[in-house]
Amino acid sequence: MPKYPLRCDVRRTESTTDLLGHLHRSEPGFDPYLLTAWSPELTAQESVVLPHLALLLDEPIALRKPRTGHTASRRLTWHCAIRNTTGVELGDDDWFELTREVLDATGIEPDADPAACRWVALRNQASGLDIVATVIRQDGRWARLHNDAYFARAACANFAYDHGLDAPG
Repeated sequence: MPKYPLRCDVRRTESTTDLLGHLHRSEPGFDPYLLTAWSPELTAQESVVLPHLALLLDEPIALRKPRTGHTASRRLTWHCAIRNTTGVELGDDDWFELTREVLDATGIEPDADPAACRWVALRNQASGLDIVATVIRQDGRWARLHNDAYFARAACANFAYDHGLDAPG
């Protein structure tokens, strides 16, 4: 089995609130924080209340029915967990760059798309990052997420290569 410097796992879940609550638990000695989000105003806040953040993320889902006449189905929360297995510490600027690359590659927020999905990037451990998004875009349409797990892993592999990160052992 090949070893990757950045492990990347993509899955979907039904509850944004439950997922954010689970991710808010951190490793000992590390204070979890919001690295970045679709909205610069969120990142500028001193602290973010998780239930409120979940409501903001899910707002396009709630607005979908009036806009389209269709109710969205289940498993609308997208989660990408990235773990750095190299032992080389990445700074917030590195994690920010990787977040942008994953969001663009997967279709969650392609470059220059003002109606893209809402998302947040959370740090809850020194060697990891969690990106949480809703799969309904702000314009009420579904995001085009064909092969999103593959593209997220490819973005992580490209980032590792570009930054000279080597797989462990």
